Amino acid sequence: MKASRNKILSLLLAVLVSWSCQEIIDLDLEQSEPKLVIEGRLVNERSFQKVKISESLNYYDTSGLSPFTQAEVSLLDSDYNVIDEFVYYSEDSAYRSNRPIELSVGQEYILQIEAKGELLEAKGEILENATLDSLYYLSAEELNSLGQPAFGDGFFMFVNGKLNNEGIEYFKLDVIVNDTLQNSRGDLSNSVLTSEFFGKEFSALPIPGSFEEEDSVGLELYTINEDVYQYYVEFINLLFNDGGVFSPPPVNPTSNIKNITNPENKPLGFIQFSSIQRRSIVIKARE
Repeated sequence: MKASRNKILSLLLAVLVSWSCQEIIDLDLEQSEPKLVIEGRLVNERSFQKVKISESLNYYDTSGLSPFTQAEVSLLDSDYNVIDEFVYYSEDSAYRSNRPIELSVGQEYILQIEAKGELLEAKGEILENATLDSLYYLSAEELNSLGQPAFGDGFFMFVNGKLNNEGIEYFKLDVIVNDTLQNSRGDLSNSVLTSEFFGKEFSALPIPGSFEEEDSVGLELYTINEDVYQYYVEFINLLFNDGGVFSPPPVNPTSNIKNITNPENKPLGFIQFSSIQRRSIVIKARE
């Protein structure tokens, strides 16, 4: 009996010692050459079109992304005719078109970037947007009275409309509440949409989130090409990757930007070519 008790005490002691002797190990990760990180959203809205370019950091570098200012950025039509050349502005660390430009629905465009002696290129078509016929909201009490579940308190928003293109369509929906973009990883995962899930005509399509009285809610609906949709899906999967033994190893999302000069040296980021629709509403309690 005594021997058995001693074995148990020895086992407990071994466990305690193993817990108290954990050592923090800094992995000697291979340092790599910085890669270009490119992000841009070009739309059918008369505005100064913008593209941001920075350089990637190594894992232990905490200095923050620094803008890359030595690029040449050009917007071309599908026949490679130059529409405009962008200029770098330090105020917002972005390359901007020289003049307001409105991209045309149904047209394909090319963005070219010359940097570090290499030519990069992204292509995309401006697709016709969906039609948003009506935007409305219901309180949790109103939903319950209609026999519909309300997941929480406050007000819930819905939209009716229809699609205008053949085949599967892809969208990015930005929700702005009181001038603040809702951009948590949960918000992002709910903002990327495919028409596979709501059909050619949609009624009472829910807008993600709940809202409070007097909230000013803005919606920005962007059409996106399939390659950009896939980028968002891969990026969202990366955000929710917990690094566990059952999770796939993290990899960079597939960019729609190609390196024409050196295909093996792929840049990071994406260029989104979109048509845009804006809608807004202020939440008011029923009288």
